[in-house]
Amino acid sequence: MKPNPPSALRSLIRAVSWHRRKLAVIAAVLAVLTGINAAAPRAPDTVTVLRAVEFLPGGGPVAATQVRLEAVVAEAVPEDALTDPAQAVGRILAAPVPKGQVLTGSDLVGDRTLRPGRVLAPVRLADSGLAAVLRPGDVIDIVAADGQGGPAGTVARGVRLVTIPGADGSTGRSDSAAGVLVLVEVDDETALGLARAGSTSALSVIWR
Repeated sequence: MKPNPPSALRSLIRAVSWHRRKLAVIAAVLAVLTGINAAAPRAPDTVTVLRAVEFLPGGGPVAATQVRLEAVVAEAVPEDALTDPAQAVGRILAAPVPKGQVLTGSDLVGDRTLRPGRVLAPVRLADSGLAAVLRPGDVIDIVAADGQGGPAGTVARGVRLVTIPGADGSTGRSDSAAGVLVLVEVDDETALGLARAGSTSALSVIWR
């Protein structure tokens, strides 16, 4: 017959057994939680980018109140997205930007929108109705007509229209009785020729 252990020893054995069961339960709970965390989908990576908080008309400068930084899912961020207000504020927009759109370097007039050796030249066209049909990116010839009824001539051939500065903040179009102002990409010599022609003649366009 096996002798019974002393009562103090029996108490110690019961305590160890109880704690062992408690530790086993805790370990099981931790294992379940670990499994849940492992199965949960990983939060998508985000990038802080510059977004328009209102409609931005093309041809005008970007104001600090018109943009803000927001976190966007990295997969949805366009190439060349701007990440700092200083990259856009005060710069000229090459085309209208809808409210909520992420701004990119291509939205701004500058090195990214002008080819090497080219400059941005302002041209005021006599017919304000052209504002409704011209679009950034159009390739046009600019023609000059003598106000005294003389013959018309081509001042610039195959130039790219970069943007149409907006006279108001709603349409992005600069149309009035004084005509419509457009900005075109040309070389230095052509820019001088356009300036001379604009001071003496009425200018219009022919689409390529």
